[in-house]
Amino acid sequence: MSNDLLRLDYINSLPQPFLVRLCSDTGCWPVYDICVGTGLMRIDVCGKLQAVPFVEAMEIIDMDGGSHDPDTFYSEGETQ
Repeated sequence: MSNDLLRLDYINSLPQPFLVRLCSDTGCWPVYDICVGTGLMRIDVCGKLQAVPFVEAMEIIDMDGGSHDPDTFYSEGETQ
């Protein structure tokens, strides 16, 4: 069993790259990478990478335009 905070298999199954809408913003930002162990992601803000906690995500949008609830990315919500 993994101690990862986020589900790597679920993240990898979605069409990438992602956009994220944060609770503090009205716009969407490209996601550069996500650390499944710590729950941090780096986003591209006008050409500069900024580390943001995944918990601040309100919506994840995949490459196909699909909208995903960030709560589905967490390992602790997984039923086995």
